[in-house]
Amino acid sequence: MIDRFDHLHIRPADFERSLAFYRDTLGWALVTSWGDAGTGRGAVLSGGAIKLVLVERTAASGGARGNGPAIHLDIHDVDKRFEAIPPGEHVVVQPETSERGTRWFVVRDPDGNLVAFEEVNRRRD
Repeated sequence: MIDRFDHLHIRPADFERSLAFYRDTLGWALVTSWGDAGTGRGAVLSGGAIKLVLVERTAASGGARGNGPAIHLDIHDVDKRFEAIPPGEHVVVQPETSERGTRWFVVRDPDGNLVAFEEVNRRRD
């Protein structure tokens, strides 16, 4: 069983400043972007072997802390991986189809960080 990193998901305090930092300072490529300042913006950047998803903080997205997973892992078989995890309060979302069209489950670590296990290549676009 191998858990592979897929992407890091963050909600920066200042979307434009963070976008400029990753794109212009670090030289990461802007892969895609969406939204506008009125509805909330997002961007996917690639640093080569790492993908970063920046999502603007809005009241609808849970404000400053947000409510989505920060770490996304790419898994070959979500159901098999889920069966290997003991049941408990750490399970936030049992295996299901995510809003992005991937099959996933989500757990919470002891500090409250959310980790998503997804079948990224099984996306249903």
